[in-house]
Amino acid sequence: MANSGTGSVKVELVDASHWTPGQQLRLRITLADPTARRWGFEISPRLASDANQSAGTLVVADSTNTRKVSSAGIQFITHTSTGTYQGTSNSGTWDVLWTPPADVNVGNVTFYVAGNAANNNGREDPGDHIYNSSLTVSPGSGSTPTTTTYALPQLAFGGGWYTALYFNNTTGSAVSVKASFFGQDGSPLTVPDAGGTTKTLDIGPSGTAIFEATNTGALTQGWVKVELPDGVTGYAIFRQSIQGRADQEAVVPLTGTSLSDSTLIWDDTAFATAVAVANPNASAVTVNVTVLDSGGNSIGTSTIDVPANGKTATLLRSLPGLAGMAGNRGLAKFSIATGGLSVLGLRFGGEAFTSIPTAAPVGTSFALPQLAFGGGWYTALYFSNTTGSPVSVTANFLGEDGNPLPVADAGGTSKTLNLSANGTALFEATNTGALTQGWVKVDLPSGVIGYAIFRQSIQGRADQEAVVPLTGTTLPTSTLIWDDTAFATAVGVANPTASAALVNVLVLDAGGNQIGTSTIAVPANGKTAALLRSLPGLSGMVGNRGVAKFSVPAAGLSVLGLRFGGEAFTSIPTVQQ
Repeated sequence: MANSGTGSVKVELVDASHWTPGQQLRLRITLADPTARRWGFEISPRLASDANQSAGTLVVADSTNTRKVSSAGIQFITHTSTGTYQGTSNSGTWDVLWTPPADVNVGNVTFYVAGNAANNNGREDPGDHIYNSSLTVSPGSGSTPTTTTYALPQLAFGGGWYTALYFNNTTGSAVSVKASFFGQDGSPLTVPDAGGTTKTLDIGPSGTAIFEATNTGALTQGWVKVELPDGVTGYAIFRQSIQGRADQEAVVPLTGTSLSDSTLIWDDTAFATAVAVANPNASAVTVNVTVLDSGGNSIGTSTIDVPANGKTATLLRSLPGLAGMAGNRGLAKFSIATGGLSVLGLRFGGEAFTSIPTAAPVGTSFALPQLAFGGGWYTALYFSNTTGSPVSVTANFLGEDGNPLPVADAGGTSKTLNLSANGTALFEATNTGALTQGWVKVDLPSGVIGYAIFRQSIQGRADQEAVVPLTGTTLPTSTLIWDDTAFATAVGVANPTASAALVNVLVLDAGGNQIGTSTIAVPANGKTAALLRSLPGLSGMVGNRGVAKFSVPAAGLSVLGLRFGGEAFTSIPTVQQ
């Protein structure tokens, strides 16, 4: 009987909420079951008005793990043999592309998905579970892209602070992005660089745009509501400038505004964790905060009151009931009874600061495309188990040449971390000896979230830190927004496959015009790091900004971007497709 097990299957749109004629969208299928060890799926788009008629066109996004089939005029995408992820526990994830119908008048489209979560014993038996579900998506209005609302929960400019918002239009049509600025009390906030309380940025096909709230005058704080058309991605950069010391930068992902809960991993051993909570609702909200230590035990609970359309920023351990955070690390959970909230975490240690991601990874196989320790560098890997059962996470260390890499702090070429229910674990590759570089491959059980922190320590100047999200390993393309006006963009590209890969690189300027193309050779299971503009054909990046697209013909890749400006550095988020 379908859906009789303890798992589930779901399909969701990535970076979109509606469909627009001719504008290709990405769909993500996630099949989860705590008892399964082999995975399969099938998805088909149908007209909601006639389930016997296909809608639009399915396109294979990952030919290693998925394939397209047709039956009686109905199209499907299903798994390949490799895409069954044999031996993988807890969940399997696949991405597919879909080109919508040319006419909005066909109405809603329903995606039907079925999953087989098998026990991997080589035969069909009661240990295998079938799940099914569906997703119905409505069209936007005519040929105008629909928008999704995001938030930057902290805006700071003046008094030593600067905030930049970067956007990239991945579609073939011109779009507009609207940013609305709000004060902490919920009132519209006038931003001089915007010339008012809102700013609209027009972005051409494949183009890039930036808005800067510059470091002028006294410190002003608030938050930003951003309306992103489908197919537009973005992030923010904070910069702190204090006379007599090196600038500090931190990348900040935009967060959704419709979720009623949010989770982040914190570390108050030698650091302090601050949060900014934005309320995109028309009514004031009380945010419930639950803080757990690394063993999953409760440290305490508290609340944060946020005005309608307002924002509250606070040091977490200063809240009533949370003083026990000092000297510990663990998991913090934020929730409200109704409506949505947006949470940003910030970590401060000495003069260094960085953001803390609140979004959970999607999928099972992940990479940290750059591992660096010794010679002034330190890398930390944080993991939290959001489930009620103990799990184990194994990190495998690989050298740039693809061979297993011994890491002294791990006592070998891999490290297994045991996480209790709701527990948190940390692995540190410390700054000892000469510089060693490589990358990390990690399989995350369902419900486990994680990220990395880089720290650079140079005698005579303040430490610099950068948060690094884990990236997927199964998708064939990756995109990042770069800025080489006063900065330099470096990338680490990891190859998680058993064959050497030649990664194609396409670089476009802010207007969507091609600057050049190049390639990056990466050994099997290896990693290559490069300054982008130093690659053949890409010297035109100097003095410009835009988007870089990385692709391989059939296999997966994992890309990390790093931005360097003077002594400051931070990571650059990538969008995998």
